[in-house]
Amino acid sequence: MTTCRDNAHRFNISDHFATDIIVQDGNFATLDEVDTTTPGSLVYCQTLHYLLKAADNPHISAVVCPPALAEELSGTSKAIVAADDPRRAFFELYLRLKASGDILPQMSYGIGEGCSIHHSAVVSPKARLGNRVVVGAHSVIEDYCELGDDVEIGANVVIGAEGLLTLRQPDGRLVRVSHAGGVMISEGCQILSGAVIAKSLFRRFTYIGPHSQIGIMTNIGHGAYVGEACVISGNSVIAGRSRLEDRVWVGTSVSVAQGLIVGQGAKIKMGAVVVADVPAGAVMSGNFAVNHRVNMARYLKGTA
Repeated sequence: MTTCRDNAHRFNISDHFATDIIVQDGNFATLDEVDTTTPGSLVYCQTLHYLLKAADNPHISAVVCPPALAEELSGTSKAIVAADDPRRAFFELYLRLKASGDILPQMSYGIGEGCSIHHSAVVSPKARLGNRVVVGAHSVIEDYCELGDDVEIGANVVIGAEGLLTLRQPDGRLVRVSHAGGVMISEGCQILSGAVIAKSLFRRFTYIGPHSQIGIMTNIGHGAYVGEACVISGNSVIAGRSRLEDRVWVGTSVSVAQGLIVGQGAKIKMGAVVVADVPAGAVMSGNFAVNHRVNMARYLKGTA
């Protein structure tokens, strides 16, 4: 079972940021995003919208924000760091803590009984495979990935790929932010050929629920959550931090934008581009996706 480092492990703000940008000192346990549910989180906010969310989140103990917004947190107990570029300051700290091992997952490693791993596949020694796992030709299971019993991995699959996240330095150079999280694939899942599942950035692993199917050449972004018994058809993109509840069905070549929630039992028709939350049980289609009946009425009207 995957675990994370004890939240009681605290970092002092003054040990990681220059004194002249610390508005209010304090401490933190981990790094995360504004919607975090992990106590003691440090987050960054570049706009007032997200800063107000951070102010209301009791799990956040420290915030990195622009100097012009720092006074919005006055009167709170949160540590405040006023940085001209909060995103860059945050991720530079992230990379330092990752390099030191302080924000990496803690989990047991190993391969269970009755597994079948193709000789051309690569399985990290820092991964965990349950019993009777099948790994196809040329597939890669990266660090901090956990596969439950009876998981089937097709050919040319990558579990634990790095997500797209870079920092642009003042001189124009790009610095890749290597991810410190992992992937959890629950029992009985089928991940078909060419699929890529990105590892999470933070403590909450990219998660695939029990008995779900991920289609050929589908991309699951970092920190996404796919519930139980979901079907995501081939060539689809589920962007980072999206949440698909149980028994969601996704057709071929669907795109779901970052951070959205698709309710339980919803169906997304082939080729749809989803840019807003989807209610439970809804049937959606189109670009941009709307209720399927509405979309078909529009189509029929246009062809009459």
